[in-house]
Amino acid sequence: MEKKQTCLHTQKKKKKNKDLCPVCDENLYYTSDTTQRVGLLAEDDYSIEGWMCPFCKSRFDVKDNLVNISYSDISIGRA
Repeated sequence: MEKKQTCLHTQKKKKKNKDLCPVCDENLYYTSDTTQRVGLLAEDDYSIEGWMCPFCKSRFDVKDNLVNISYSDISIGRA
């Protein structure tokens, strides 16, 4: 029985295509089936305006241009 168990190979599901957020560098796991990007709808609710990172809440347009930074770990102080 031990001999059989040592010969069995288990394969881990590989994470395909690293898709890092440009602001916080978290992996958004983009594949043809799955992503963690949050879609943003336009005011007419029929077209996609852009996307948002679920980790840092930064917003991007459809062409991945940064629209709004909402990174929560940035500390703001007085100059």
